[in-house]
Amino acid sequence: MRVFLAMPNQYLVLVLVFVGAFSNAATVPFMGLFIIEDLQQSPMMISLYSLVATILAVAANRYVGKKIDQGWDIRVLLLASILSYIAAMCSLLVATSYWTLVSIFAACLAIANTSVGTILSFARFYSDQSDLDGPKFNARVRAMMSLAWMIAPALCFALGGLYGHMVVFKLAVVIGGVWLLVWHITLKQPFRRTLPSYADSQQASAAAAAAHFNFPLWAATVACFFIALGNSLALAASPLFMIKEIHLPDYAPGLSLTVKCFFEVVVILGTPGLLKKMGARNAMILASFLAVVCYSYLSTISSLTELVIAGAIEGTYFGIFAAVSISFMQSFARGFIGNAMSLYTNSMFLSGLVGGSLMGIVASYSDYRTAVLSASLAAVAGIITLVATRRTDSEAEELPA
Repeated sequence: MRVFLAMPNQYLVLVLVFVGAFSNAATVPFMGLFIIEDLQQSPMMISLYSLVATILAVAANRYVGKKIDQGWDIRVLLLASILSYIAAMCSLLVATSYWTLVSIFAACLAIANTSVGTILSFARFYSDQSDLDGPKFNARVRAMMSLAWMIAPALCFALGGLYGHMVVFKLAVVIGGVWLLVWHITLKQPFRRTLPSYADSQQASAAAAAAHFNFPLWAATVACFFIALGNSLALAASPLFMIKEIHLPDYAPGLSLTVKCFFEVVVILGTPGLLKKMGARNAMILASFLAVVCYSYLSTISSLTELVIAGAIEGTYFGIFAAVSISFMQSFARGFIGNAMSLYTNSMFLSGLVGGSLMGIVASYSDYRTAVLSASLAAVAGIITLVATRRTDSEAEELPA
């Protein structure tokens, strides 16, 4: 695989990743509160918005992933994401209504969310062309994303509480402008992958057919979905569990998220060494096992000290998963990195949608503690999938990720 490009500075690339992730993290956690308190809608309308936004995002990611593998200019694809993000935020400022949210805002945000898969594909192409350590650079990229999520939600909730919720979308427009500026500074020239050079068209057709029915890649996607599902389910249930059932202070969920993200960033940066020692699949199994331990323990806590311990375990497991899963998926890509990264991104979107829905169902029939505990079952499903599909593509797993 070869890419023709004027190579940007790797540190500017990491800044671009951080600002893009910050833009997403500034608004996504805020939307439920905005729908309930500002748009005066019922909780059911949050589910409707999430469903529409997820379906559009999944479709957009699949389309963009294919275009990346066909050699489209990544610079242009990122520009479309950034402009769509700014348009989405402006739409709510101009016409603040629920129907603006589920139409113009959701459609624009779906295009904006393709930036995640695009930047992950770009990072792989960039590390290959620059002769960088692929897993290590993937870990740095993922650490920038986690760092953004550690800062942005807390900042926006604080500003929203002080100045009103609409200030979050005004800030998002400014962040979008910064994202556009960093994009311009970082990617001054077109950046695209070139189609592989094959001896004849029959080989190219065979490779394309393999990409469309790549069982090991789909098995890896299912494993990533289950592990992320546990995180999404717990993320939806744990704030309500902490405040309503064990009566911790209102700041407890924020404290838990901060501890988790701190450990997540630290662990991500140290994961490439672990990856080389035990391999991607075994590292994924380790992350899943720690997830089972984490959510089993989290469901039993009753104090802030125990909450901090649970947050540290959660950050450790999710840090390993976040750093390793990208390289794990890419190892089965068979040259179609855009396709692999679109599947990875969509598994994250779908896990969020399913996790939120399952939390509501479980909590309705039982309680929030049970919903937190059930997150460990999703991690168990991830372990089963990883073990059951261990021999599906052993040759690919022996190659550098």
